[in-house]
Amino acid sequence: MTQAGSAPAPRPRGAPARHLLAWVLALGLGALAFWLASERNARRWILAPEGGELVVKKGLAFPAGSARFKTDDPGLAQTYAPVKPPAGVPLPSEQSFDDRGGLDQALYELLSRWAREDIASEQPERLERGLAFVARAERLPGISAAQREDLRALRGESGYYEALWLLERGVEDLRLARDRLSIAANSSTRRAPEAAVLLRTVESLMERALEATRAVAATRPPRAAEPAAAPPARGAPDGGAR
Repeated sequence: MTQAGSAPAPRPRGAPARHLLAWVLALGLGALAFWLASERNARRWILAPEGGELVVKKGLAFPAGSARFKTDDPGLAQTYAPVKPPAGVPLPSEQSFDDRGGLDQALYELLSRWAREDIASEQPERLERGLAFVARAERLPGISAAQREDLRALRGESGYYEALWLLERGVEDLRLARDRLSIAANSSTRRAPEAAVLLRTVESLMERALEATRAVAATRPPRAAEPAAAPPARGAPDGGAR
């Protein structure tokens, strides 16, 4: 039995040290968790719709958050620049990837689909845009082996239509050159004889180019006619001035 007025029992030695050690361990574990979360987030790639474009973002060196991908490498900057989809095509919702390979494969699926639709239209303006999508797809380093096979097929298909487009454009350029040379050959300038010789060569080249385009046109199936616009309802205004 303790006598009244006696001093309290002394605290066990080492208690403050154990408390300090517990705090140090807790802080260390918290710092480790912060670092691991920051490192994981920094490796993230994000594909997000923003302002009508598809934007590539990179995770920040922080447990959360991202920003538009920026780099001093002009090749990478071009590969991952914002891309605008064809008119009327909805953008996918935001996607997150643990590595760049996942990002590249998702980007390829979109670019290749848009490219095929544009190329199949055979319209010059859409064909040009489709070829640009193919060029973007070719720069993606992390696509899968199956996607590389698909890309080779896509490049072969697009190359055919690209050649036709270049051939048609070449015919127009030769026609312009023929017209200019015809004027020069019929002039009284000192270059008239040279222009006359060159004119015959250009006319021969133009005829061969026209034969090639006619041969291609003969092998292509007829394009489906555009649906006719529905006539206005009886009594409805046709938009003209009265």
